[in-house]
Amino acid sequence: MRYFKRVLAGIGLLIAAAIIGTAFAAPSGTTVGVGSSSLGRILVDAHGKTLYMWAHDKGSKSTCTGDCVGYWPPFIAHGTPTAVRGTNSRLLGTSRRADGRRQVTYAGHPLYYFVQDTKPGQTKGEGLTGFGGRWDPVSSTGVAVRKPMTSYPAKSPTTSYPATSPATSYPADSGEPLQATVFSPGPDDSAGVGGLFSVEVGLQARAPGANGLLSAYTTAFNDPNASTFHPGPNAAAPGLVVLLSTTPTIDGTPLHGPNTNLAGVFEINDVSRVKGLAHTFHSWIVTKAGFFGQGTRATLTAYAVDGTAPAVVTGSEQPISNVVRETFTIAG
Repeated sequence: MRYFKRVLAGIGLLIAAAIIGTAFAAPSGTTVGVGSSSLGRILVDAHGKTLYMWAHDKGSKSTCTGDCVGYWPPFIAHGTPTAVRGTNSRLLGTSRRADGRRQVTYAGHPLYYFVQDTKPGQTKGEGLTGFGGRWDPVSSTGVAVRKPMTSYPAKSPTTSYPATSPATSYPADSGEPLQATVFSPGPDDSAGVGGLFSVEVGLQARAPGANGLLSAYTTAFNDPNASTFHPGPNAAAPGLVVLLSTTPTIDGTPLHGPNTNLAGVFEINDVSRVKGLAHTFHSWIVTKAGFFGQGTRATLTAYAVDGTAPAVVTGSEQPISNVVRETFTIAG
């Protein structure tokens, strides 16, 4: 157990702080402008990095403190903020944080970065619900920018789900009551550049009648130093199964090769309800990418089962979601 923690290291707020210090340092004379993204035109900093608002903030004073800051660094004012490139100077302001620093606000919303946005125009934080409220990029008028919601047809509650073959041959989607999604890594991504990569998966009820299948899922931060941080089922997401084809076997540890369920090492677990449908989001930052191979192809598999997932997949599992596989390269 200790060996596994030492090798993977978890996310660790010290690592997040180091990333923040290098990737999100704001220049003197902080500016807020408008840039392009897959969601449209959104607020960005001087380097084109996406700026977010948080629904949990009910006024101009930030409520993101402690662990929250490790994932959502505040956009700190260095000098007087300036509105450029299509923004409205009358909407720009600052508010004082508990540590005395001034955080930039827009239309009364404190602004933040997301730690996994490393390039201009990235919006990996859009729609996340960590720490008790939804996060979204911001428009030039000061409102949340969101991608359109995908709707799923209702499913009869009397439908039965037959036993399936081993995980290696599950169908891509046979109409199960939950929808599984892999957000990261994407197909054919080169993950692990810089020594770490993120694994992000989610589940969604396809119809209100399936919400109960996610009722045992909870919002929680799984501290890498806690006893709950280990391969196997995740207490905050009991039915989640996540497999990585390059997982090694190490005697005396819970690592038993590619059939090891890695859900228990996901640090962030969020639950929300959107338009009456239950959604979950689960994130794991792998800080030692080389542990799973370098310059090698890997396949990530994610799905859900009813009840508590196994620590090691045997092939007798009965998914209640589609089974998603993404093949990517772990950078050398």
